[in-house]
Amino acid sequence: MSLLSESEFQIRSVIAKWLDAVAAGDTATIAGIYAEDGRILLAGSPVISGRAAIEGFWQGLLTASASSLVFGPTTIEVDAAGTMAFEVGTYSFKTMSDDVSTHNSGNYVVVWKNIDNFWNVSIDALISN
Repeated sequence: MSLLSESEFQIRSVIAKWLDAVAAGDTATIAGIYAEDGRILLAGSPVISGRAAIEGFWQGLLTASASSLVFGPTTIEVDAAGTMAFEVGTYSFKTMSDDVSTHNSGNYVVVWKNIDNFWNVSIDALISN
C-alpha cells in the first residue's frame, strides 16, 4: 500500500472513531481527535481553540442536536510527505428549541496533521448552507 493510500486509510479510521464517539456522546474522545492546538471555525463566532474548548463545543452541539448529527468526507487528499491532509465533506443535523425543529446542513473542510504517526484535526471549518 502506498504512503498516500495508507494515510487516507488511517484518516478514514480516525473518522470512523469520531463518528462512533458522536453516536456515543463521548466528547472527550472527540476532543482527543483534535490536535492540542486544534481549532474549529464557525461563521459569526469566535475561533474555538484548544481541546477543552473543543470538547465544550461538541458537548453543546450533541446536546442540541439530539443524536441527529451525520457527517462524512467526499474527498480526502494527503500531501506527498504524508504529514498534512485535507478533507472536504458534508454534514447535517437537527436542533430543537421551544418545540421548533431546525435543520442545519452544509459543507466542511478539515485540515489534518500527522503528529507522532497519529492523524489529528488541526482545523475544522464548517460552512452552513
